[in-house]
Amino acid sequence: MNNQENGTGNFLTGILVGSIVGAATALLIAPKSGRELRSDLSEQVDILREKSGEWKETVMEKSSDLTSTAMEKTSQIRQTAMEKGNSLAETVKDKADQIRNTAKTSVDEVAENAKKGADDLQETVHKTVDLTADNTKKAVDRAQSSASQTEDEISKKANQ
Repeated sequence: MNNQENGTGNFLTGILVGSIVGAATALLIAPKSGRELRSDLSEQVDILREKSGEWKETVMEKSSDLTSTAMEKTSQIRQTAMEKGNSLAETVKDKADQIRNTAKTSVDEVAENAKKGADDLQETVHKTVDLTADNTKKAVDRAQSSASQTEDEISKKANQ
């Protein structure tokens, strides 16, 4: 804004100096008496003062309007940026929650499947142990029965 004010000030200074030089040149070239010349110069100076005051007011109004517009736009942009930032943060938070929930569900499913697998394995081991114990008992019973028969046969042969 400072560069714009300098440009406007330089422009107004140029207009003022140009007007003064033009008015002075016009008055000095015109054939008039000293009194008429001074009167015309005084009038021209008054006109220049009035115009420069008007220009100053115009410049002040325009710069005030531009300042207000710039402040409003800055406020709007800042508000929009804040809203977008908050919206983005909320979206990221929601996505993080979704990912966390998905991961938790997956971990729970894996844990459940591992527990089921361990339970199935334990049941298979128990069945295998029970079956092996039953087979071993039957084998021992047959061996005892066979040993008992053999003992009886030996006793019979020894008694004969």
